[in-house]
Amino acid sequence: MSRWSAESLRIALTPGEVALRRGERQLVLTAPERGAASLLPLLDAAFADADWRSRRVEVVLSQHFVRHVLTPPPGQALSRTEEHALVKAALREIYGDEVDGWEIEVHSQPPQHGLLGAAVDAVFIQQLDALLARHGFRDVAIRPLASVAAPRLSSKLEGWWALVEPGWLSLFGASRGIWQHVSAQPVDAGWVAQLSELIAREAAVDTLPRVWVQAFGVGTVATPASDHARWEILPHDNRVGGALALTEA
Repeated sequence: MSRWSAESLRIALTPGEVALRRGERQLVLTAPERGAASLLPLLDAAFADADWRSRRVEVVLSQHFVRHVLTPPPGQALSRTEEHALVKAALREIYGDEVDGWEIEVHSQPPQHGLLGAAVDAVFIQQLDALLARHGFRDVAIRPLASVAAPRLSSKLEGWWALVEPGWLSLFGASRGIWQHVSAQPVDAGWVAQLSELIAREAAVDTLPRVWVQAFGVGTVATPASDHARWEILPHDNRVGGALALTEA
């Protein structure tokens, strides 16, 4: 019998915590620091257990480790190289030369709309890739939580998507499935009470359209109090917290 399981391994990385899940088996490890690099030794130690060997591994990155940007509309079709350059330029306007050390992915949209970009620390991704390769993983996917969770939404999303995890809120606005707005910020346990105001400020309107709330690892989510929006709380397991919740995305 092969020592390698055909069942996929799912790993979630959040500030100070690593979670591994394959089938019914799960493991959570914590680090004293919140930086992404501090999580690599935890993974290295976990893989000393041969039971975690799998043909395929998917790594879900907390939005804490991801930076998004929406570019101005290019107005014409671009090559992939040109799209990457436009996203990088938009990130540079916000974050400066720090962007030179980031790995960037681009979500294409029609030319009359901006491109959605996501960036993570390139050195960390390279180290993570090398660690997984060293432990024999060959079929590897590393994705931000937003890209893993988005398929639960309508392909013609009209409104706002609030993606919440412990300590972090990502907001995405869309019209007919085209991304029109993106922002993110740290939040505390009172984020539900603040959500209506946060979205209204980002949308620059008094009346909000439909809002989908997708939460991971923050417990039970009550519908925000507002007479000016239609809220939909997407299904979530309120019993699972922290990084382990992201393995269910």
